[in-house]
Amino acid sequence: MSDHRPAVVRNGAGGRALSRYPTGHLNLRDSVLFILGAPGWQITATIVVSIGIYFYLPPEGAGLEVQVSEEIFFGVLTAYGLARLIGGVIDSLADPLVGHYSDRSRSRFGRRKIFLVFGLVPMAVTPALLFFPPGEPGTHGVFIYLTVLLSLYYVFFTVYVAPYNALVPELANTEAERVELVRLRSAIGGPIAMAYGILWLAGIKLFRELGMDANTAVQAVVVISCIVSFVFCACPLFVVREREMDYRPSSMNINRALATTLNNGPFLTYLFAQVIFVLGITMSGPAIPYFARVILGRDEGFAAILSLTMLPGILVGFVFIDKVVDAIGTKKTLVASILILGLAHVPYGLLTPSAPGDAHDLFILTAVLGLSAFKGLAIAGIMILPTVILGQLIDLDQARTGTGRSAMYYGVQGLMTKWVYAASAALMSFLLSAYGRSAAEPLGVLLIGPVAGGLCLVSAGFYALYPEKRVRAEAQKLLGAKSHDHCKTGKV
Repeated sequence: MSDHRPAVVRNGAGGRALSRYPTGHLNLRDSVLFILGAPGWQITATIVVSIGIYFYLPPEGAGLEVQVSEEIFFGVLTAYGLARLIGGVIDSLADPLVGHYSDRSRSRFGRRKIFLVFGLVPMAVTPALLFFPPGEPGTHGVFIYLTVLLSLYYVFFTVYVAPYNALVPELANTEAERVELVRLRSAIGGPIAMAYGILWLAGIKLFRELGMDANTAVQAVVVISCIVSFVFCACPLFVVREREMDYRPSSMNINRALATTLNNGPFLTYLFAQVIFVLGITMSGPAIPYFARVILGRDEGFAAILSLTMLPGILVGFVFIDKVVDAIGTKKTLVASILILGLAHVPYGLLTPSAPGDAHDLFILTAVLGLSAFKGLAIAGIMILPTVILGQLIDLDQARTGTGRSAMYYGVQGLMTKWVYAASAALMSFLLSAYGRSAAEPLGVLLIGPVAGGLCLVSAGFYALYPEKRVRAEAQKLLGAKSHDHCKTGKV
């Protein structure tokens, strides 16, 4: 699966020999710098998703004031959920547009890099502004401010992230190289993103202990986080050299590009499974401080420890992920990972609130820590394998069309999933507002587990339908036929 022998490729433009490393066009140092872009934009997403709902709809005892109305309308929506949903819909519409124009770009700065440059600053700055809402909490002005900033953030997030992701199958041309690059990204970027999921909670506690009120503590954590995110996201700009990469820009108009992408049946199977998975799993991270406060009666510092308990399972997963993929294949390993994640979430619905010193506190605490550790086993597969499967589909498309359209695939994936991220936040805010998020009324928090877990289990079933063997066989057949034709005509 992982052939580490260096090879040589020819630059399509100038014919200069390029050294190819196990991760593709980049050497190890440059691969690491490219990878740092991923935890950079993941930090901004955590700010908006996890810290955002914590700030605007805080759990009882957090010392924060509810920022938006909790009135429920249309049966399932809160003001926070509606703002997230509007932002998500706008974001989803931006994805195929950014993908299409990135695929067609002939900019001398690089067809992907030019988008990274334009998206970087607003993507890093807008999340900080979210935490300085004007006016009195609960007013229409705060709702409008939240909605506008969320929409702006998601658009610029797409401008940066869609072309960044499209670079992965272009920098790493073979599946073995992609697994290596994505595994390196997960091994370096994953711990950074996960550490941030712990550090923002610990940071709020630290700043409060230093004398800040809860509101200022959250704002301080967010501003520092945005600065770190900017530095990380700037790193890929210094190492990606698109002029050294052999690709053909797409010449399709946007209607044909969308139609061609959506006519790819295996891609639609993958996409449907991914939509359901995103709907469920997006609730998992933001729920951690609610479980700590409401179910375990502990503070944000303990929520950080709760996140840390996943680390042993994550390490085990990263050590053995390539061996499991070699043994059973990419698709089956991903299905198994999602099944583990789903099964680990469902039992949360059976818990009851406790507090230190309660008779059943040790049992509840042990159960929560055990489930968190079990979830860690799935993280490596979740972080690595969807990108590898999407790479298989991009290879098939390139074999069929002869052009590099990876950004459009990421764009259509964004079109179908970005609003689902928002829908997941809306669903979570509905559960918390309608069924409670306090020790006296904990049902909203308890329901997050089985709802998220059930959706993961359904997603695993749909992922099992993805025809991996057929996709790879067809791509190899088409590439083999084209190579044969080139040999017959004397083309190299």
